[in-house]
Amino acid sequence: MNNPQTIAAKDGNEQNQTTEQPCQKDDWQDHIAKLLTYSKQLKDDYQTQGEITHQLAKAEWRLSLRSLALITIFLGCFASGLVLLWAGILGAVGFAMFDLFGSVWLGIATATLLQIACLAWLWKNTVYLSNKIGFSKTFKSLKQLFSL
Repeated sequence: MNNPQTIAAKDGNEQNQTTEQPCQKDDWQDHIAKLLTYSKQLKDDYQTQGEITHQLAKAEWRLSLRSLALITIFLGCFASGLVLLWAGILGAVGFAMFDLFGSVWLGIATATLLQIACLAWLWKNTVYLSNKIGFSKTFKSLKQLFSL
């Protein structure tokens, strides 16, 4: 039973086991070190991506403000053009009434009535649209959600 071959085989197995254990420990430590390196790299990448996103948001904010300012200027110019166009239309209608009937007062009255009709239409639409502003359905939904 205890022949030299079995003893040598046992010693060889024991040697393999003893050499495998430190090797396994080293592998385990290497894996942990790699995981730590990867997580640090991942954290750095996310931090870099966050900084880039922040810079992008700042740049887009500046561009949006610039665009908003330009839109405001363009809308002012457009509104001025509409006012001048409307004044021209009222003037033309007033002059046409004066030319047809020879009465300045009829021309003024017609232009005034057109202006009042336009203002009434604008007021009606403004009231209609202002009733659409708000979050009444959202608030109602939130009340139902929190009442559960």
